[in-house]
Amino acid sequence: MATYKTINLQEWESFGGGGFGESFYNKTDDSVILKLNKSSVSAQKAQEEFRRSKAVFDMGIPSAEPYEFVTDGERYGMIVQRIQGKESFGRILADHPERLEELAGITAEYAKALHAIPCDTTVFGSTALNIREMIAGNNTIPEEIREKILGFIDQLEPATTCLHGDLNPCNIITAQGKVYWIDLGDFGYGDPLLDFRIMDHMSLLGPNPFLKHIFHIDRAMLRRFYESFGKQYFGQNWNSPELREKMDRIDHIQAAKVMCTWPSANHLNLPFLQEKKLKTALNLFIADHMKM
Repeated sequence: MATYKTINLQEWESFGGGGFGESFYNKTDDSVILKLNKSSVSAQKAQEEFRRSKAVFDMGIPSAEPYEFVTDGERYGMIVQRIQGKESFGRILADHPERLEELAGITAEYAKALHAIPCDTTVFGSTALNIREMIAGNNTIPEEIREKILGFIDQLEPATTCLHGDLNPCNIITAQGKVYWIDLGDFGYGDPLLDFRIMDHMSLLGPNPFLKHIFHIDRAMLRRFYESFGKQYFGQNWNSPELREKMDRIDHIQAAKVMCTWPSANHLNLPFLQEKKLKTALNLFIADHMKM
């Protein structure tokens, strides 16, 4: 059973949210922030996210320190260290596009360092296995396509290196000359290529209003960032046929994951996503990547 502290939400002030939760500043203590999941996230799942985030910090991976697992009576989340003066790479790109190559290079450097760390498989889960279970249990994906994608997952080479799980320019931040990873709820282990493909999807077909709301930059800028990041991560192997063939299989895996996770995200409730044109764009975004 999850153990938690009940907080008084009147002591906190909301400052933003994403697809699966909301963040708050403390009105009297500027050293902490509160991150609450949406109400549909169970106490057990939220506590697991807290446990993983704490384990990541304890490994010495640059990240905010998690302090307490909490609830407001309806939602569960955590109180974590507030990193003063932080800016996400996405926000910096929006204001200073001339820094794209620099920021992509820093992201590649930190990603390579992260992917070189052996992950404790008794603490963290297999990213590939988690995605496999998610896809296997989803009946909205046609059975023939689902079986092919499960086969692609089974073809992945076993790996126990650390993965962020949601690597994008808004989940790496800088403050006072230091760089940190944030939003570590999907942290796990596996093939590093699994950390690349969501950014690839978004930079090809993500609706611009959605991308600007989440990442602060449009699709073209995200694509430039992704390509520069990939080139600086892989070097001359970036465009090799072997790498491209493997990444194509992972494209389908991640597209299926999107189909499984998207319906539960609060992004669907954003006002601009209620417009028919943008809903159509989202459907195309998913459908294009499901072509076999």
